[in-house]
Amino acid sequence: MKDKQINELMKLHNACDSLLAETNIKMTKLIDDFNENQEKKYDEDAAFCDTVDLDNKFTELADYVEDYTD
Repeated sequence: MKDKQINELMKLHNACDSLLAETNIKMTKLIDDFNENQEKKYDEDAAFCDTVDLDNKFTELADYVEDYTD
């Protein structure tokens, strides 16, 4: 693989990593805000969205770009 191609792949990986990191942060905040609002409004009857595995989903997406580029 040529240096130019390696550079282009690195740019793609970096852009995807940045996008996924930013989206992960925004999505986590959105869910946390939702959970907080639900708890304030409905107390123990609140709907809840768990973020326990959210980071892993973004890691899988980041791995996808690496796995499917050659």
